Amino acid sequence: MTGLGPVDDLRVRVADTPSAFPDWPRTGDPGQAQCHIFQCADVLEIWLDTIGAARRIRPLFVGIATAAGATVMLLPLGIERINGIRVLGFVDGSVMDYSQPVLFPPAAQLDASAMAQLWPRIRSALPGFDVAILDKMLTEVGGLANPLMHLGPVAMPVSGHVMSLPVGREELEARIPVSKRHLRYMRQLAKDQTVALEVAETPERARLFLDEMIENKTRKFHETRVPGFEIPGKRAFYDEATRRLPNLAPVHLSAVRAGETVVASHWGLVFADRFYFLMTAYAGGEWRKFSPGRILNDELIRWCHANGYRWFDFGIGDEAYKDEYCDVVVPLHAAVIPVTARGKLYLQSGALLARLRALPLWQRLRPYKWVVLRALKRGPSPTGKDGEAA
Repeated sequence: MTGLGPVDDLRVRVADTPSAFPDWPRTGDPGQAQCHIFQCADVLEIWLDTIGAARRIRPLFVGIATAAGATVMLLPLGIERINGIRVLGFVDGSVMDYSQPVLFPPAAQLDASAMAQLWPRIRSALPGFDVAILDKMLTEVGGLANPLMHLGPVAMPVSGHVMSLPVGREELEARIPVSKRHLRYMRQLAKDQTVALEVAETPERARLFLDEMIENKTRKFHETRVPGFEIPGKRAFYDEATRRLPNLAPVHLSAVRAGETVVASHWGLVFADRFYFLMTAYAGGEWRKFSPGRILNDELIRWCHANGYRWFDFGIGDEAYKDEYCDVVVPLHAAVIPVTARGKLYLQSGALLARLRALPLWQRLRPYKWVVLRALKRGPSPTGKDGEAA
């Protein structure tokens, strides 16, 4: 294996922070690393201080290097106890769309034979765990194949979706879906007020947009009865990323205003030539009929094109509207590796739970779990009646 050397000579090191590895990429300095923004050290450090701390996940950043010291692969991992089971996985907490190792040129030589030897060495370097669940993995990034695909992963039922942005403006406009109904609503909305996208260019503006977005997003979470900012550390992650990372790139906040009203807003990330469309929120009430989400999508795509971005990444999820925009589907995979008898039992019970969740009755009852959780978190009101003022 020219350049890489024998697998037995590779060095495996584990640390509790990505800064322990000089080659770990940062959003402003990726070096030779191939990864998505979610694996950059400055993003991971915010994750450590928020979601990682809130969920008491033990961080385990793994570095693989040649005998000569050249970095081959970096793994952002952690162990979380779930119902007493030690689960090894990529750091996430519902804020990472894609999970993967950080790859360097020598990683191209990590074939199936090499990984069969290397994975046991990685396992032995880590603290004990019951099961590894390495999900949301891509098959490759930056032209380098993901070596963890040799661990026997299976395809996930959801994919990522990306729109490639053409060079010419006319071609771009031809790619943006248009409907007569949408055009009619746009004319109605713009009749008495200016409708425009504003991109936050100062920390103060970014903070304002984030606060407005969280207010609308929280309302939507309540209406749809799905988990929102109850997820430990999630709200803090967005707050800290907005405060600590540079504005415009890598953190990008924007809002569509109709007059003085924010009708749609977005929190996303930017890395190299890729724009990550991550979290959106929309005004309720009468504003809904104007399809503010469609306006936001279209205007952000135009902004990215004008600013030289090559990819508009809609991220994980197979929502139908993405098919209208996207020409690239990103298959995602999960490797599930039980290590102990407890880990195998955990997987068996998880498979049973997955079957139960597919039943129509479970789908009808699932939203009420979050209603109960919110009520318990708020506690009783002064009158003893939830939701009524004294």
